[in-house]
Amino acid sequence: MSLKTTLSSPVVQILARILLPILFVLALVLRVSLYHIETSDYTFFVSQWYDYIQTHNGFAALRYEFANYNVPYLYLIAILTYLPIPKLIALKSLSVVFDLVLGLFTYLIIGIKYPRSYAAIIGALVVLFAPTIFINSAAWGQCDAIYTAFCLGSLYFLLKDRPAWACVFFGLAFAFKLQAIFFAPIFLIVLLRKKVSLQHLVLIPAIFLLMLLPALIAGRDVGSLLSIYGEQITTGGVGGGVTTSFNGGGGRFAGGNRQGPPPNNGAPGAPNNGGQRAFNRGSNSNQDGIPSNGGQRAFNGGGRPNGGGPRGGMNGDNFSSSALTYNAASFYQWLPDNLPGFWKWIGIALAGLSVGGVGLLVWKSEQPLTKAVLLKVAVTFALVIPFFLPEMHERYFYLADVLSIVYAFYFPRYFYVPVIMQASSLIAYAPYMLNAHVINLGYASFGALLLNIIVIADLVVTLYPRKKKANREVVAETPTSEVSDAISTL
Repeated sequence: MSLKTTLSSPVVQILARILLPILFVLALVLRVSLYHIETSDYTFFVSQWYDYIQTHNGFAALRYEFANYNVPYLYLIAILTYLPIPKLIALKSLSVVFDLVLGLFTYLIIGIKYPRSYAAIIGALVVLFAPTIFINSAAWGQCDAIYTAFCLGSLYFLLKDRPAWACVFFGLAFAFKLQAIFFAPIFLIVLLRKKVSLQHLVLIPAIFLLMLLPALIAGRDVGSLLSIYGEQITTGGVGGGVTTSFNGGGGRFAGGNRQGPPPNNGAPGAPNNGGQRAFNRGSNSNQDGIPSNGGQRAFNGGGRPNGGGPRGGMNGDNFSSSALTYNAASFYQWLPDNLPGFWKWIGIALAGLSVGGVGLLVWKSEQPLTKAVLLKVAVTFALVIPFFLPEMHERYFYLADVLSIVYAFYFPRYFYVPVIMQASSLIAYAPYMLNAHVINLGYASFGALLLNIIVIADLVVTLYPRKKKANREVVAETPTSEVSDAISTL
């Protein structure tokens, strides 16, 4: 009996209708079971931002600089402060809600290839049960699901030939997190192939600026809003929790001259009769110490390299193995710690050359810009850019974690791609979440390198097929393999 016949049998169809809703509920239960975990990122950043907003009259607090994330995420936190929900539950539920949005767009994208089948639902469930996805939101309390959900929304609308909506969703993604830049080069591709116009692309900065308006109305300085991402880049994407200058009036970093909240106002992180925000930066590690209630709490040896902040999932320890990577599965894991400036620019150059090379390959190819090609390009960028860019965090392969699952559903012969991706990301997560090197991070980087080679080779073969294979699935976009046909019957 063929795989297609087996999956299309009435028994399998009935089981699918029963099990899929149960699995969806289990995905939520799994997340709730992790809510009790409080990492240092939660304790010293997101939790303090919530407290600051709550003690400064909700949305009125947005006039101040007290966080190093862009303001759209702070809007959502501000809304949470008005709800009768415990802080920890509210903040983690916010991320979990976007896990569901992420699952929705996964469902929609896979549904383009497999309409009227359970394959799209199964794909969404695979995303919801992917370890790095539920750990990121429910255990870690991070918000990477937000920008990634909007990136997938943008990809969905590109696949549906609706470029205006694709640009709107990418504008939202970029407004929430700088890491959306890993998806941005796909707009260069569609522009070169005339799938999108400059008039459409203008929507991206327009949406970004529109998302800043509430903070501007609240009284925030426009210059400080436009400099947030620039300061994230110069500090390696890290920094303090609720930050003020030494005297309480100075902005995001010590010694700054931006508008800050009034001194001695009792807000978390603000100077308050014996406690001040101190940046005890050493010559090499640049750790942050945070005095609290008159007592110094220092993270000696525990800060992030080159820009600091408390680090470590449970107790503030840090296991970053290089000055140019924060546990990321990048090629910096293999490089010596000397000459960081040299290696940094080498990485930036390699990332730029990779993006330009992919763009050139697509531009010169005679093959149409199909849905298959667009997806492969998106996966390639999500893998290659964080692999080469310096100062990447372990979470910055999150977009690749999700897209690799979609990739495997579109091209079942690459079923192992998301498996390797999850393994690499979990190895990278371990130093933070477990405060221990479970496996050498160099192996995680090897997995990421292997995936880069696989997806780039697949993209090249798709764009420049042998003549006798010119009508293969990847070009014609019709599922001809037995596995693809079988999946479509679910």
